[in-house]
Amino acid sequence: MGAMSADVLIVGGGVIGCALACELAREGAKVGLLDRQKPAAEATWAAAGMLAPGPEGPGSEPLVPLGRASLALYPGFVEGIETVSGMRTGFRRPGALVAFFGPRANHEQGEYLAELARFEMAGEPLTGEEARRREPLLNPEVAAAIWLAEEASIDNRALGWSLAVAASRQGVELRAGVEAQGLILEGSRCRGVVAGGEKIPAGHVVIAAGCHSAGIEHAGRYAPTLPARGQMAAFTAGTAMPRTVLRSHRGHLVGYLVPREDGRLIAGSTMEYAGFDKSLTPGGLGKILGAAVEMIPALENAPILETWSGLRPDTPDHLPILGPTDIDGLSIATGHFRNGILLAPITSRLARQWILGQRTDLPLDPFLPSRFAAQGGR
Repeated sequence: MGAMSADVLIVGGGVIGCALACELAREGAKVGLLDRQKPAAEATWAAAGMLAPGPEGPGSEPLVPLGRASLALYPGFVEGIETVSGMRTGFRRPGALVAFFGPRANHEQGEYLAELARFEMAGEPLTGEEARRREPLLNPEVAAAIWLAEEASIDNRALGWSLAVAASRQGVELRAGVEAQGLILEGSRCRGVVAGGEKIPAGHVVIAAGCHSAGIEHAGRYAPTLPARGQMAAFTAGTAMPRTVLRSHRGHLVGYLVPREDGRLIAGSTMEYAGFDKSLTPGGLGKILGAAVEMIPALENAPILETWSGLRPDTPDHLPILGPTDIDGLSIATGHFRNGILLAPITSRLARQWILGQRTDLPLDPFLPSRFAAQGGR
């Protein structure tokens, strides 16, 4: 393989890196993309594919407009990727049902609706009986629910593969199994990266390496990512397949079910800080399977097809890190935590805009790398 050089070199071949590579290639840029193993094989592969832009709790407020803008882009984003790649991504708009259990169900339903209203988002309150008319498989113990008609889902693995194929077909030079060790700096200018023992020159470098971003020399102070493990399972649901995405709510999100076109039902997930350990544990899987059966009791005897875990790229404030740095030619697009699949279309558009000197569609202030660089990466 010959020497590599690029106008823009992207470090990280997950959904964010591949989506940005496609976006830049369409603008005529010469794009290189490096991945430490193979594209879309880490957090992108391990996700559930829910496209849910609603508020997730205190501190998540800046994400809501970003998520809603990204969801609005999704139909066109998917159409473009599927056209170039010739592959389907399993994009669906089935809506989502949030189920509330126990004596506080109505109170929690009201709190959730108030949060949605704060962001001018629509949610239809349902009684338990109304929820079961919409989803007959739902547990009779569900006391209240909320119907979110705008939510969507996608087969994240199919999306990742499609993006990698689309990038390659648009002329992106993609190198798998090449790990970036550090940046090539000349004063206050980034000139490329050192990867696989080779110096790779580039006019602009984008760090999109997920939870591994912090380990790249000189990049960690701008991208102090850390891995957050999520354990997952998939069933053959058969007649127990729900019509829509289901989420269980007991004061906080404890479980979800995402139906696939191929008959698989995805169940998740845990939130664990165990370093880069991807182990599956009885406690973690027990919580996932328990929440799944609680939502749909008919799943009790459904065959388990697969179990796995992935490492979400978290950040100290749980918000993505997006934007240019104070080093010329260095940008960051990482730290999407639980929302990488959802935020891929808007992230790739915004990154293309700031890299090419265009006006960005949305303000980046809450997400800029400078918020960590000023603290030495903490």
